[in-house]
Amino acid sequence: MSHSPDKACEPNLVPMLDMVLQLVMFFMVCANFVMERVNETIKLPEAVSAAPLDPNAQNIIFLNVNDQGQVLLSALDAVGKDNILSNPIQVQNYMKRRYDEDVRMAGGDTTKPLRSTLIIRADQRTPFKKVYDIEVACQKAGYKNCQLRAIRHGGKLETK
Repeated sequence: MSHSPDKACEPNLVPMLDMVLQLVMFFMVCANFVMERVNETIKLPEAVSAAPLDPNAQNIIFLNVNDQGQVLLSALDAVGKDNILSNPIQVQNYMKRRYDEDVRMAGGDTTKPLRSTLIIRADQRTPFKKVYDIEVACQKAGYKNCQLRAIRHGGKLETK
């Protein structure tokens, strides 16, 4: 079968549409994983000087603290079947494993800065002592710089 020179050749758009559909699904899945790590039941406190999250931060560890002072881990971060860390010792053990992983990723050099940014998202009703105990547990595990998330006073939500 030969093609006559007077007929216009129509491009095959099926491969391009297939690729576009795959990209859309990929970004939907990625967005779902990112949102999974931030617990929406946590109502953050308001602060006048709240700063947005650094857009250059690559590997972020979110610790979502509910109003009872328990750390709620996402399904991605859960240890075994348990996704709730109910005391500072459990938090310290969990964060020590994460710290060891960060050190391994840095080539075993503890003088290099860690690749992870630790962010504590505590509910506004959480007693300060419980948040402080979690922060101390993280520091004992090796994370010296912890950030606390808040909503900027005036209703602007945090940058996630």
